[in-house]
Amino acid sequence: MASRRDPRRRQALRTGALVLGTLLAGCAGDGKGLDVNGRPPGESGAGLPPATGATFKAVQDNVLTPYCTGCHAGASAPLGLRLDAGNSYALLVNVNSVEVGSLKRVLPGDPGNSYLVQKIEGRASVGARMPLGGAALSQANIDLVRTWIAAGAPTAEGPGVVASKAFAVTSTIPAAGEVALADTGSVTLVFNAGVDAALAQSGTLELARVDGPAVALASIEVSAANPTVLTLRSAVALPAGDYLLTVRGTGATALADQAARRLDGDGDGQPGGDFSIGFSVAAQSPAAGVSSMSGERK
Repeated sequence: MASRRDPRRRQALRTGALVLGTLLAGCAGDGKGLDVNGRPPGESGAGLPPATGATFKAVQDNVLTPYCTGCHAGASAPLGLRLDAGNSYALLVNVNSVEVGSLKRVLPGDPGNSYLVQKIEGRASVGARMPLGGAALSQANIDLVRTWIAAGAPTAEGPGVVASKAFAVTSTIPAAGEVALADTGSVTLVFNAGVDAALAQSGTLELARVDGPAVALASIEVSAANPTVLTLRSAVALPAGDYLLTVRGTGATALADQAARRLDGDGDGQPGGDFSIGFSVAAQSPAAGVSSMSGERK
């Protein structure tokens, strides 16, 4: 048996350690130039690590925000599909795809028939895998989206959290101060709770030219599939100019949610208060383009 002080044993240990260190260095080097997953930039699946919980916040933080909002944000978002945190849930869940009208963008409980999943997996019947022109999402992030949808596509906030807040507008399309496309003929509002559709009427919501007459509306519609979304459609495309949108939270025809809570339009945390924003319409639309996540053309 060799002694613990056998020089041949010590040399073998030193050699083994050197070989192991060389192998590790060859795999990862000093870590420079690698992403947080330890992959070279541009490699399929490179990007943010998936969150452990299949919540909508995890989907937003790990998929929609880093991979989709480069195109799907602001007034030029293709087909109005904004995937920023303030709008994405309302514009995805139970909303029909434009490219394949028989499919929902996200169908709660059914990831296989959700158009969003088909696009990120590259098996949609129309267009290419998304994100367009970039590396495919990692399987872990695809699984994150699928698991969230399979669980029923729950919102970022539970019912108890929403119920504890005043009924309010969370976002609008166009947003306050935004310059909308020249062919704008609709305005969308997203609320933090389902809207009482019986109160969504012209006396409650008004769109008008600044220092001008009210715009004739063809319809005011609360989405049956997602009643937190309300859309006003003008009788004709809005001409270039400045506009004011008003939603009444006061008076006999105040807007309320399905729990009969009046709109907190002034943001004081109490029921009652009008909401208003101003936006502009451009003289002409920017050139048509292609989205990065939905694959739907403008």
